[in-house]
Amino acid sequence: MSDQISEKSGKCACGAVQFKVLAPDTYGACHCQMCRRWTGGVWMGVVCTKVLSIEGPVRSWESSRIGSRGSCRYCGSSLWHKPRHSEHYTFGQGLFDDQTGWHLRREIFSNEKPDHYALADKGQTALTGWGTLWAVILGRLPK
Repeated sequence: MSDQISEKSGKCACGAVQFKVLAPDTYGACHCQMCRRWTGGVWMGVVCTKVLSIEGPVRSWESSRIGSRGSCRYCGSSLWHKPRHSEHYTFGQGLFDDQTGWHLRREIFSNEKPDHYALADKGQTALTGWGTLWAVILGRLPK
């Protein structure tokens, strides 16, 4: 399993929004209620080290006191989440063009996960809501 950072590209469902980022081949799952309502299910996100470009009709909104979210103005695809205290964007894993070689590394807000689904345990770290917040604040969220 590699944490090597490389340039990756992706787009929304209709293709109107396209982006390029520097990111690892690892991602996490968020089970919080906000993410589930925003995406219609569990949010799978890739924490990107740098956004190289975002082109197209993005709608951004403050989704909470701690962050904002972006979506496509045309198709409504959930694009990214950005914590207010960080320069890193978390883009939806399913938006990336190349879907090979990815690894699930962490689950956050695991205490908010509904009882009707479970992800296969592949050694990923599971954090509760408070554990998630502390890991983010202290810069110790698993990559």
